[in-house]
Amino acid sequence: MADDSDEEYMSGVVDTPSSRPSSEIPDDSHANPGVSSRTRSNINERTANGYSWEDEYQRSWDIVKDDKDTSFQTMVQSIIENRKKKIMKHYSSIPLQRGIIRTLVLIIDDSVAMNDKDLRPNRFILTLNYIQEFIVEFFDQNPISQMGIVLMRNGLAYLITEVNGSPQYHIDKIRQLKSRQHNKFEPKGDPSLQNSLEMARSLLKYNSNNNEKTSQEILIIFGALFTSDPGDIHKTIDSLVRDNIKVKVIGLSAQVSICRQLVNKTNNSTNPKNYGVIMNEAHFKELLMDCVPPLPLTEEEINPQHVPLIKMGFPKKIQTTSTSSTDYTIEFPQLNASYPQAGSETIPMTQTPTVTYQCPQCKSKVVNLPTICPVCGLMLILSTHLARSYHHLLPLVPYKEVAISEVYESEFCFGCQLKFPGGGGKQLSSSRYKCEKCGMDFCINCDVFVHEVLHNCPGCENK
Repeated sequence: MADDSDEEYMSGVVDTPSSRPSSEIPDDSHANPGVSSRTRSNINERTANGYSWEDEYQRSWDIVKDDKDTSFQTMVQSIIENRKKKIMKHYSSIPLQRGIIRTLVLIIDDSVAMNDKDLRPNRFILTLNYIQEFIVEFFDQNPISQMGIVLMRNGLAYLITEVNGSPQYHIDKIRQLKSRQHNKFEPKGDPSLQNSLEMARSLLKYNSNNNEKTSQEILIIFGALFTSDPGDIHKTIDSLVRDNIKVKVIGLSAQVSICRQLVNKTNNSTNPKNYGVIMNEAHFKELLMDCVPPLPLTEEEINPQHVPLIKMGFPKKIQTTSTSSTDYTIEFPQLNASYPQAGSETIPMTQTPTVTYQCPQCKSKVVNLPTICPVCGLMLILSTHLARSYHHLLPLVPYKEVAISEVYESEFCFGCQLKFPGGGGKQLSSSRYKCEKCGMDFCINCDVFVHEVLHNCPGCENK
């Protein structure tokens, strides 16, 4: 009986690891030591099936799909085109009389307020970086113009560059200013608008040469909220108005009352574009680049009965003469009339220029063009400078945006030969801009490039 009961009991036992001999039990301690079999089974189950909340939750950015009519690419392209359309709004097709022969004096605030770090790395360094780009763009769009730079620091006005038509000369001085900012030109003290305006006025009066068609301008980058002047600044403003000198101000902090009066009186208008306060770095650069195109002449400045002629000279290019032999070469130094104007006291022989230009009137020699002859006062330019300034007087007509349609006449851009998006469906824009004269279609990139750089329509020039 005992044997039968034992056999009956053994037959009802479930085959589990505990009921099997130790030799038949698999050893899982090497796979994951210190973890029980029940825990290991739960881990394997979660790994295979995942958590329950992961099955129910879906990330919205993973399941977003394009609409049947519009796509993300179309929306992004529309946003880019809208930004570039804002750029094209600044270009006017109305031909205006402009002072294309400009003499600009740039006044930079170097007071202690320029140490503020609301603009990275600080106001002064960012201003110098933007001024380098401004100088390149200014002389590219105004090749027969001149510029001078004045620094107001510690209640005084410092002359950084004299009025000159060479962009490289100004850029080199700005680089020296940046490299020595922690020594001599570190922002310090209070600004003085009166002293800097008087220095700028004297520079403009000396270099204008009594030419009625020369536009005299002052651009002030002002970071402080006050000015420390030795006298009555209102008398200085009245003298600027008498000399027909226009002033524009870019504020880095907030509007200052005396700057608003200065701008309104010298420009004889309350145009808000003459005095702007920056909101961020991009807006700062935008306000600075808005000063590149020449200002249109007012009705008071335009006199149709008396149009003064501008006397200009086209100098002759002269190479440095030298005598050479088998052993040595002798270069003869030449007298140069432009170095005293450039502010150089002594010029080493190694820096003697190999190319100079001879004034056709007094036969004196200068290095940089365009410039005003320091001996006879004749304006010296090249024919290419005059041709590059012509587009300000007769600007290129803006292209007209093509209306949205199912079928378009053109399939490729005439400028870059890229394919336009096809018609049909829900379109946010046609992405086509047509020249009304030649009838050619251009993309938005070519539209901006033609009006900013070329100033000539490729389709019209091709006919």
